[in-house]
Amino acid sequence: MAQSAGYLIYAGVMPLIKMYIGFFLGFVLSKKGMFTPAASRGLSQVTLNVGLPCLIFSSIIPSFNSSNISAMGPLALLAIVYQALGFISGLIIRELCYVPRNFWQGILVACGLSNWGNLPTAVVVTLMAQPPFDPSTDVELGISFISIFILVNNITFWVIGAARSLAWDYLPGVPQGEAALVRVPWYEKPIGRLIARYLMRKDVGGTAAHKKEADVSAVEKGVMEGSDVLRGAASLDVAPVSRTEEAFAINGDEDPEVQLARRSSRLSSSAVSARGRRPSIATMHRPRTPPGAPPPSLVSRSATSLVNAANGRKMSTGKSDTSTSSASVAESHIPTFRERLIGHVTRTLHYAEAIFHPTVITIAISLPCALVPDLKALFVNSDSKPSWRGPDGNPPLFFILDTASLFGNLVVPSGLILLGGSFARIRFPRPLSKLPIPAMIASTAIKLIAIPALGVLIVQGMVGGGMVPANAKAERFVATFLGGTPALVNQLMVTALYAGPDADLDTVSAFLLVQYSFMFISSAILTAVSLLLLG
Repeated sequence: MAQSAGYLIYAGVMPLIKMYIGFFLGFVLSKKGMFTPAASRGLSQVTLNVGLPCLIFSSIIPSFNSSNISAMGPLALLAIVYQALGFISGLIIRELCYVPRNFWQGILVACGLSNWGNLPTAVVVTLMAQPPFDPSTDVELGISFISIFILVNNITFWVIGAARSLAWDYLPGVPQGEAALVRVPWYEKPIGRLIARYLMRKDVGGTAAHKKEADVSAVEKGVMEGSDVLRGAASLDVAPVSRTEEAFAINGDEDPEVQLARRSSRLSSSAVSARGRRPSIATMHRPRTPPGAPPPSLVSRSATSLVNAANGRKMSTGKSDTSTSSASVAESHIPTFRERLIGHVTRTLHYAEAIFHPTVITIAISLPCALVPDLKALFVNSDSKPSWRGPDGNPPLFFILDTASLFGNLVVPSGLILLGGSFARIRFPRPLSKLPIPAMIASTAIKLIAIPALGVLIVQGMVGGGMVPANAKAERFVATFLGGTPALVNQLMVTALYAGPDADLDTVSAFLLVQYSFMFISSAILTAVSLLLLG
């Protein structure tokens, strides 16, 4: 029993030590200036668009077959359950604990979405190469199971709109800076307001402020309705920068998220002009933004529109007949059916574009190749007929699988270095009392203690009910372990894009750093418990 306990501790800690060595290397390189934000963005693009698809491709084809493909349904369902538990927990924490006003939506995303990319992949690659797993099959099979969670994460974050919802924290009327740190009573929070108004029949204060927040200008409506172009791959947590000046400093070879946010800004502006918004003199004569300039934040765009509107009213009361006539012409313009149709089609195509990411396309190509015997025989040695061989004795397309495996090997080390570099750029506010410490502790406890504990019970129930085979050790471990991973670091990048270059990201950075620090303890315990249950 002592030997068994020692093995469990060793097996739970060793993969995490390797991970934290990768974090440390990225941290040191970034602090010394050798791993700049530009280098981080370049490496993240290579890892995201080349390494991860190759890793998934080289893992799915050899490992998936007609006997284990049924695992996709239970694992996808479990991923949705984990996300639902996280979102509900974040909602409760927001209502009960102090959270800065400009992080009300951010805490929901931080609790609901998890890092299902490089972290579990690093653990699976290390752990499943030794007993009680089968090193010849379980490593590839474990990565294939992780890809199912990655797919669900992509859909929730980019397609459904979790990433886009982060803009709600920066709408006009939402306090920023020191004003966002004011503590709000429970009956002025979203759920508390409904309870106080409809259940307790109270005349809730702060209704005017809430109405002001809801009174979004046409520009922000364009962003909310027309910026559905935000899509990408949240499957791997690339290295975002916490200092938003660095996030917009270099315009060449940007991350996909940066390019999409810029495209969102342009689409939003065009959508507003198509609605016939009244232009002011200041707006008409304002010089165009250079192509490399960063997109303004929602708050700055709102302030600019208010100033321009005020200047337009002043000019219109003067002797400028030209401005009056031009404004009336613009006001009388009604978007044509063709303009409205183009706008709807553009937004729909951008929704669909989020699905056609390299990771999703790779899964769609790999599954038929793995399940159709004739196609699988082209890549790997198979007992089924036909069995083709090249001059070297390998299947004809084995070199493609071998090449994909070669490039896929860069995912784990580069992903860990990227995370370490991103944490090196995090800055904490002073004093630390400004941070929502109770909410930080609660979110960490929920994501890394409560949900993993529920996940263990749920997976055991699925095994008992026959949804997960008892001898499917790789599937059981992945299903259990991915219930206890920390928040998605890509949230930091997307928040920086919406907040603008003048905003600070201290709150979201602090939440992430606390979770990733506690992960060393929680993941070691969860790994040991998972191995113990596997027997």
